[in-house]
Amino acid sequence: MICISINQESRRFALVDMLNAARFADLLEVRLDRFGKAPDLGELLSNKPKPVIMSCRRPQDGGYWDGSETERLAILRQCIISKADYVEIELDVADEIRRFPPSQRVISYTNLQETPSDILEIYEEAKTKSPDVIKLVTLTRTPEEAWPLVQIVAKATVPTVIVGLGKPGIMLTVLGQRIGAPWVYAALERGMEAYPGQPTIDDLANIYRLHDIQKSTRFVGVTGFGERETITVAALNAVFAQMQSPYRCLPMSIGDLKVFRKVIDAVKLGALVVDADHQHEIMQIGAEPHGAAKTSSAADVLIQKGGTWHAFHTAAQTWIEALKGALAAKFPGDNPLKDRMVVIVGLNASARILATEVLRHGGSAILASVNKGAGMQLAQQLGCRFILFDAIYSTMHDVLVVCTEERSMEPRKADEPRKPGSAGIHAGYLKAGMTVMDLTASARKSELLREAELRGCLTVAPRDLLMNQLEQQVKLLTGSAVGRDVLEAAVPERLREEAD
Repeated sequence: MICISINQESRRFALVDMLNAARFADLLEVRLDRFGKAPDLGELLSNKPKPVIMSCRRPQDGGYWDGSETERLAILRQCIISKADYVEIELDVADEIRRFPPSQRVISYTNLQETPSDILEIYEEAKTKSPDVIKLVTLTRTPEEAWPLVQIVAKATVPTVIVGLGKPGIMLTVLGQRIGAPWVYAALERGMEAYPGQPTIDDLANIYRLHDIQKSTRFVGVTGFGERETITVAALNAVFAQMQSPYRCLPMSIGDLKVFRKVIDAVKLGALVVDADHQHEIMQIGAEPHGAAKTSSAADVLIQKGGTWHAFHTAAQTWIEALKGALAAKFPGDNPLKDRMVVIVGLNASARILATEVLRHGGSAILASVNKGAGMQLAQQLGCRFILFDAIYSTMHDVLVVCTEERSMEPRKADEPRKPGSAGIHAGYLKAGMTVMDLTASARKSELLREAELRGCLTVAPRDLLMNQLEQQVKLLTGSAVGRDVLEAAVPERLREEAD
């Protein structure tokens, strides 16, 4: 079931929201602590369009109740007597509000600062309070915080709802759906979230495909929570649905690799799509590299076969083909990269891969960074040239590729603000005919790319890069090709306008 919270301050608006939300939800939570005046429970319950949870939260639990604790407990008791379907009661006061069927008690624990180290003991304590449902709400920023909650989800013997606050919490929502949690929470629409990062009804339906997830569903992990990763989840899920595949995407974050490995083993991942920030680090889990993953020691796709993880880097070919396509307009031929001078900004795994591929295609790779020691070492390993970041303005080159943001050592003038998305580069040096690719851009053009277009440069659109890479990842994950129209149609509407 999907539960939508009603967070209005007036009775009239709350009734309106209940009617609107009932079209999409199976269950409604009425937040009595939001009401400016004492709620008319009889009216709310007599007009409920769907079953309801009544809650009245204290500030320490993320609520707005400003009356006395005695008054609050009296309201919760009245909810039970009035036969609300569910009444949420905090663990520390569970003994003060007795059972009174047919109302069901939701024994809840909330921690807005962390997932405490003793959360398993807290859960066991909640089980002693004769709960109909147990609800745990904690902050889940990393796998280390999520891991004990994953353990609880996997072995729950009492109907259990787990809410991970923040974007990474969507992993627990999806896992909860697979194991048959009583309900999961969603916002009615953007701007009405109960907490930052809470998914909306539309997100659950069209990005995460929550209604498709069953106990037999298998998962492909997707790490990261930016625009690119959101589009990746939506696109891969659309492909899996079209192919009637048992797989769906599980959004994840990477923290401590040992804990992350426990998580992926516990949820039995079949594959993993890795965000740009962790493609080098992920190789430490012991995957067998293939192709570009072997030469770069980085991977953006991992697939498990026969108990062994196999690592691939699909972006390498995407980047090179995109550069060749852009250069072909000025340098026609089979290999427009040959003899081109390519400045690569940054020293991450992407820079290593690009430099290797540029050299392999007969181009001249030039690494640029403020980190002289690391830059010279990498250049020596690859057999290419290194320059300090500020030297890009005086170094001849045909192509500029930004892999990471570098901060210029030259001080800016007081009246010269740095533009977001500029990657720390002064756009004034860009000249017509240059080719610019910005890998720090998400699914939409960065400020640097927009400035490059204004100055007559050839640019590689981030949206095209992402779609091309997704095509390769789909073929690798499923063994079949898919039409670009399927991937494009899956892009969430809220990102579609920004990305176009």
